[in-house]
Amino acid sequence: MYESEVYIKTIQDNLPHEVWKQFSDTYRDIKRRSLLHWTEHCTECAMPTCFKTCDLYSPRVDGKCQRFVEGIERLDQPKEIHTTSQILKIQFKKWGVLATQGNNELYDCSENEKKEESELKLTRLIHHVPIKFVKKKLIQKRYSQKKNKIINEQNKGTKTPDVFLLEIYNPTEDIVPLGLVIRNDNPKYSKIPFQYRIELAPGYNKEVIPFDEIAKRVKTELPYRINLIPENIDSEHPLYFGTTEFVQLKEYRQPNQETKKIKCIVWDLDNTVWNGTLVEDGIENLKLKEGIKAVLKQVEEKGIVNSIASKNSYDTAMAALKHFGIDDFFLYPKISWLPKSKGLKEIALDLNININTFLFVDDSEFERKEIETTLPQVKLMDAIHYQTILDLEELQIPITNESINRKSFYANEAKRKTLSDDYEGEYFDFLQSCNIELEIEALKEEHFERVYELTQRTNQMNFSGNRYAKDDIAKIYNDKDLSAYILRCKDQFGDYGIIGFGMIKKSKNQLIDLMFSCRIQSKRVEHAFLTHILERYLEWGDFWVAYNHTEKNKFSAQVFNDFGFETIQKEGAFRELKFSQNRAIHNDKIITVTERN
Repeated sequence: MYESEVYIKTIQDNLPHEVWKQFSDTYRDIKRRSLLHWTEHCTECAMPTCFKTCDLYSPRVDGKCQRFVEGIERLDQPKEIHTTSQILKIQFKKWGVLATQGNNELYDCSENEKKEESELKLTRLIHHVPIKFVKKKLIQKRYSQKKNKIINEQNKGTKTPDVFLLEIYNPTEDIVPLGLVIRNDNPKYSKIPFQYRIELAPGYNKEVIPFDEIAKRVKTELPYRINLIPENIDSEHPLYFGTTEFVQLKEYRQPNQETKKIKCIVWDLDNTVWNGTLVEDGIENLKLKEGIKAVLKQVEEKGIVNSIASKNSYDTAMAALKHFGIDDFFLYPKISWLPKSKGLKEIALDLNININTFLFVDDSEFERKEIETTLPQVKLMDAIHYQTILDLEELQIPITNESINRKSFYANEAKRKTLSDDYEGEYFDFLQSCNIELEIEALKEEHFERVYELTQRTNQMNFSGNRYAKDDIAKIYNDKDLSAYILRCKDQFGDYGIIGFGMIKKSKNQLIDLMFSCRIQSKRVEHAFLTHILERYLEWGDFWVAYNHTEKNKFSAQVFNDFGFETIQKEGAFRELKFSQNRAIHNDKIITVTERN
């Protein structure tokens, strides 16, 4: 699904027959798919401010900026090609991004096709509205409805995608780099996005990204966004997008499917671990299954994790486990009234192990069937056979000192996660693995246009709130009392170009302006720049910062607290900060910094 409320045009295009066939064949292989709402967006978006200040602003019918040459064009498919996947043609302008609110809920393909057809019928009516103002309001309302529906329907189902599938036809003779970025909306979880770089070869491209890999970085049960960002593509050259969705394939082999040994056993409680039903019988009338403690202990000694997926009240069930003295056997218990498949998926994420190494034990045929349907890679066992569990071939693992201590390792990990959701260690490790490079260069005339663009668009990472005219930038360049810098950044996922601008008033030894593109948000580029500047300018005495505090830049301005700047003056939104000459300079050594003359 796409922005048909804005772009309803259907076109004919002479795609090669073999490309149509590849689109068609791939669609036939899909069992279920998500229903994302792909929209036109901008890497440097600062709306609505940029609508007035950006030279690149080109209004659409709804007032937003058009970053695709012809918008989103849907291809009229040849009659001999039997695919109901929408094929979209897009010519990206500068900073153009194809984006959607994320939702990995899956539906039958036929169900989604009906929804897409209904959506087209509705949006055709919107396009026939003769009054522009009314049409604009209807488009804005429909966009909000679709976005909110995606968020509200998130995680309602229990079917897990196999992969995120991208089909793209590149008609050029050149390789086109394309970046995929998936990031949670909540700043608490957005620091480590899922990033993936695709080299689109000439012709048809199909990229299959295991959902498990995405779920390691993104909390898919919470709101998140997906961006597709082409690098250095000529606006004259289109890309053609086929199925770009989370999918469950008719036949899919997990990358790690050769793993046969069980690493985690997930137990039901009622009539599985104990005889009786907790909610009906109460703790006092329950009895542990014969020999269950010994089974749990031997499973643990083999280095296999015991966990729980039970439909019960969490507090009451935990009280029962403690009553029987077996609560310490279980890690990451998932006790709620939600589907048990959801609990298993969460346990797999908590343990960071493949769900195809799970064994699920339950007395209920219904619950086992639910797991079989939604998580077919999980091995199942009827609880009546619990005493034979240690005889399974997948559990024939020797007991070693390492296996005995493995539970302690996972337990310590659980405590660490419980103690601090803000732990930065994994985040820093991730950033270091990205091989981020920052290049700092003195402002030159050739940089004026890009610096102007930055100042017009940047909100969240603009420390002064200033928006310079082009003449102002020339004056800054010619002012002998100002040292102005541009910042370039690249990492293993791509080259971001000029992403920052900083300015220091030499006579005051003071940073008076600093702004960054949102493309490098959470990469600690601002930390690396400040470290470099402090190491250079503290030679002349205490270093000062002047900035204007706003709701939008307050998170970015946290960098000054990280370094230990003192607040010397506070008047309204204005802040004046000081870093004393005799203080040690923080350097996390995550980013490689170089300076060009």
